[in-house]
Parts: sequence; C-alpha cells; structure tokens
Amino acid sequence: MSANGRLTTAELSPIGDGYYLARQAASAFNAMSAESRRRWGRSITVVSAYRTYDKQVQLWNLYRSGRGNLAAYPGSSNHGWGLAIDLSSQWCRWAVDQIGRTYGFSKACSDAQSEWWHIKYNPSCTGASFHPGSAPAGPRVLRQGMKGKDVEEVQIYLLRGGYLRKGDPTHKIPPAIDGTFGPATKIGVQNFQRKVGLKADGVVGPATISALRNRYR
Repeated sequence: MSANGRLTTAELSPIGDGYYLARQAASAFNAMSAESRRRWGRSITVVSAYRTYDKQVQLWNLYRSGRGNLAAYPGSSNHGWGLAIDLSSQWCRWAVDQIGRTYGFSKACSDAQSEWWHIKYNPSCTGASFHPGSAPAGPRVLRQGMKGKDVEEVQIYLLRGGYLRKGDPTHKIPPAIDGTFGPATKIGVQNFQRKVGLKADGVVGPATISALRNRYR
C-alpha cells in the first residue's frame, strides 16, 4: 500500500458525492448505505472520507492556529488511509449506530471519541459479518404471482393503509396477509401508487417499497 494520504486510485473506491475510501472500507460502507436505503429510504452520507496528505497538512495548520477542528498530525490520520468517515448529519450517525457494526463501522471502535461525526472502519473490533467483495442483496422487485416474506411485508403495509381488506370466511374473502401476490394485492399496490404519485403499474420496486415503509412501518 502507498503512504498515508498518498493512496493510488487503484487502492480507492467511490462511496458517493465525490468521496472515496480504501477499497474494502468502501465496499462495506456502500453495503451499509444500501441497507439504510432499504430500511429507511435514505442513504448514509459523509462530508469527508479519504484525505490526501496535502489536505491533512491544511487541516492540521487550521487546528494549530485555533481556526479548525481537532486534526491528526499529517501522515498519521485514518482519513489518510481511507478508513475514516465524517458523517453529514445526526441522522446518519443514528443509522450507523443501528446497523454499522455488521459492516465494520461503530463509534465504540473508533478514534476521536469527542467527535460524534467521525467513525473509523474497524471490522476486527465490531465483529462485522459483512465480507467486502460479496454483493449485498437488494430487495426483490415484486409482481403478481410471486410469494414470500417480502410479499407479506407489502401486504401488511397495504392493510395498515386501508388498501387491502381483512379476511372474512363468512363472505369467502381470503386472508389479506398470505404472502401471495394475487390480484387483490396488485390492486392495493396500484391504488397506493396513485395516492402517492407513483406509476400505478402494480409492481413493487424500490420507490414503492420505500414509500410504503415510510408511511406504514
């Protein structure tokens, strides 16, 4: 590996918004952010990640002059190794606190404990179960005829929103929550999509499941 603050492009990978981390850390961060989008419809974003040596010098000088935040001595920062992130908001810190350990990000395992925004990638400390290089599983796109727990999840949200009817054996109405994407579920999805301004195709893709979760989770 190159020196601190002097990593090559081959040693770095993007994490969005023009920021980069070391390849393994970037893979874990992107998987963590993808889970955040699946759960809460929002990505985890940062205001700083990998820093060049020259940038570290600049921040160190600001810190020494009393005009900047705490900064590591140039050549010793975990930002210079592409292992540290500075989160963009308290919400992002909350999301990392919920799911970050799985991916190697935890404030308890980080340096600079006084800075709520600063998290270091440290999978050996967190006991991360995500292995960089493996593709994070995204949600299925659900259509009529499919079955499974993810269909049940959609049906629960539709029932809560009034887009599905509860089962009634007297009138031979099947149970609303059966894990089968049938005609009634499709109609419920279409009615919900119309309500929130989405394309009413009866297909549950990322935008539809995110909207359902935001309203009825």
